[in-house]
Order: sequence, then structure tokens, then C-alpha cells
Amino acid sequence: MYKYETHLHTSESSACARSTGAEMARAIKKAGYAGAIITDHFFNGNCAIRGNHSWRERIRLFMRGYENAKREGDKIGLDIYFGFEYAMHGTEFLIYNFNEEQLVAYPEIMRDSFEKASDRIRSEGGFIIHAHPFREEPYVQQPGRIFPESTDAVEALNIMQPPESNNKAWEYAESYNLIKVGGSDAHSTESVKGGVSFAQNPASLEELISMIKQNRHTVLGG
Repeated sequence: MYKYETHLHTSESSACARSTGAEMARAIKKAGYAGAIITDHFFNGNCAIRGNHSWRERIRLFMRGYENAKREGDKIGLDIYFGFEYAMHGTEFLIYNFNEEQLVAYPEIMRDSFEKASDRIRSEGGFIIHAHPFREEPYVQQPGRIFPESTDAVEALNIMQPPESNNKAWEYAESYNLIKVGGSDAHSTESVKGGVSFAQNPASLEELISMIKQNRHTVLGG
């Protein structure tokens, strides 16, 4: 089986992360994974990018965690793909297959509603996972708010969440016939434990997404 970490952060781009992109790549490889999608917190979440920069420069700086992980991954034989974690009043979503230039061309992402942002992202080939939908934290304004029409999948098993939260997420995915994925939500090298696995190794991020859409994956339980 080919394991992929689907939800993790780097200290270059996520303020809450404790390990660099290169450190995370080495830990993922050591844990027996074939690859990972880097999903650092975007500007509407706990992002590490600060200062008065142009929109293009902010995106350029945001890419550092992914780029450092990708550079190390290329050295050690690990597939590293770009994603990001988008937030709306504390509710968070993992965005795949929406690249740097697409982000540069979409500064309105910071003021559009999630539904409007989702329409644009998905129309341009993006894939959206509702991350830990039943997480309860003080900064989550509406815990348990669901978006079945604006997402493609549900993170039904997040290693950092308690069983009752994951159980609700799994039931939510089942109720709306949404794809189920897992994720570590790793913020440091010792937290890499979840994600998905495939019987065949996807050759690209697009193929990985296609295989998930076809339910040709297994949710990893940590």
C-alpha cells in the first residue's frame, strides 16, 4: 500500500507548527509514506506570514513551507504536493489542486463567502475537503456547521480529534454520500500518523484526487 499524508503544517507558513518543511518531509519518509500534501494555514487562519506585503509577495512567502518540503522530498524520493487550509470563522477546509498562480489571480478569496470561493476553486479544478467538521474550539464560531453542497469530501478521521468528533464526521459523510478521507493534522514530526493509502501509487496530485473520487483509497486510522 502507498500511504499519503493529507493534512499537515510547516513552521515556515503555519504559526502553530513546530517543524520545518524539510523536517516534515524526512519524518513522513521515515514513517513509510509515499508522499504528502502540504496544507499550511492560509491568511484567514493561523498563518505565519506577517508584514505589509503585496498580495503576490504574500503568496510567494506562503509557498516556502511547501517548497522546502518539496525540495527535500525530491532528494529522498517522496512525492510532495501543494495544498492549503482555508478558514471561515474558524471552520476549515483543505484545498487541493489550486496552485500559486491561481491564488495570485484570486485576491478576492479573502472577502468572498466560502460558498462563492468554493464555486471558483472547484470550477478551476480544485478539490475541497471539510477538515475536522465537528471540532470544538473557542475560535470556531459555529461548530458543526456543514457544507455538503460546497465540498467534495469530509475528513472523517482526524488523528488530533477525539472519537466522538470523528464519529460525527463519519456519520455526516455517510448521510450526504460524501467521500471520506483521513488526516494527521500534523504540526510536528512526531504527529505523522494518518491520511489515506492506495493499492497503486498515484503519479500526480491530479491522479491522487481522481483515485479518491473513485473511492480507490483506504482511510488510515493512526
